[in-house]
Amino acid sequence: MSYFVPYVDASGLHYPTYNDIIEQLVDEMQTIYGSGIYLGADSQDYQMLSKIAEKIYDTYQAVELAYNAHSPLTSIGTGLDYIVALNGISRKQATRSVVTLSLTGSPGTTIEGGAAADNNGLMWDFSENVTIGQDGTAEVEATAREYGLITAAPNSITRIMTPVMGWESVTNVFAATVGTVTESDSELRARQGESVALPSRGMVGGLYAALKNIPDVARCAVYENDTDDTDDNDIPGHSVCCVVEGGEDSEVARAIFMRKGLGCGTYGSESAEVVDDGGMVNTVNFERLGYADIDIEINITTRGGWTASLVDEIKTAIVNYLDSFTIGTDLTMSIIWMVAQTVNADARLPQFSITSVLIARQGETLSTADVEINYNEAARGRVDNITINIT
Repeated sequence: MSYFVPYVDASGLHYPTYNDIIEQLVDEMQTIYGSGIYLGADSQDYQMLSKIAEKIYDTYQAVELAYNAHSPLTSIGTGLDYIVALNGISRKQATRSVVTLSLTGSPGTTIEGGAAADNNGLMWDFSENVTIGQDGTAEVEATAREYGLITAAPNSITRIMTPVMGWESVTNVFAATVGTVTESDSELRARQGESVALPSRGMVGGLYAALKNIPDVARCAVYENDTDDTDDNDIPGHSVCCVVEGGEDSEVARAIFMRKGLGCGTYGSESAEVVDDGGMVNTVNFERLGYADIDIEINITTRGGWTASLVDEIKTAIVNYLDSFTIGTDLTMSIIWMVAQTVNADARLPQFSITSVLIARQGETLSTADVEINYNEAARGRVDNITINIT
């Protein structure tokens, strides 16, 4: 192509390439000084023109970013944040992992501003000051110092980082509740699409979208019983049950109250009060997501290209998949088999083959049978609950 003046039409913004710009500048230079002027790539004049062309092209690209920022489909970063703010939503920020620590030491010892570290050297800060009880033990909630997907297996946080006389040991009996990363552009676009679709959806779809738009809500499910009788999940007739992971109780309750149908009851073991426009206090019930920890045993045979690090990669792939599993969906053995196989870099030249997969709820007998998940649960994976046998 040759140089053209930038323009906008039905298909969007159009502007010349860098090569188009530099060729046009060379042509104009020769028009001014004559065709005999030397403008080879090694000449100083050409190098000067290339710098000018670069600046012009950079400006066109900046104009393109500004043009694209007017639509949620094409805007990125801060521009996308500004667009979705018009719909009353904002990007979900990264959160930090949380864990319960068990301390031992001399009774009455007070630990102020305490911190511990895990086997990877990552810091975990105490959420409050804690005093060791008369039995020589205490528990305190700790938060990862870094944001994001920080994991901590049971008994992996054992290093005292703020020594205090009388404080003897620290550990975590249970795995940490993993934090989240900042919402990506694609995830924010999807949520914005759900937000603007709220008015055109049925009440169940609108309620689901409203819950998903609450900050810190990771997963949710909405169950409606429009019959006169209690259903198989013990949800009363003419009621709605919302299962929610994350989010403030008050915001969850308000979203349910604002989106449920007239005369529709709410069901669940958790509740919060919502004051309506008339000043009346309404109790809204809902469920918090429960977790079904899964024990997994995989038997594999190694092949060419096998490395010991693949064991950790398989475990990580399974944990990541299960941590995003849909609420109330039964776990099939074949799903675990499929996820483990994805670690093979090339399906045509696999580094390992799987000979069997056994699964069960934690503590139950492993088998090839699928694991039933209750409507208010989600399957959850933990690295320590996955055994990989190599032959």
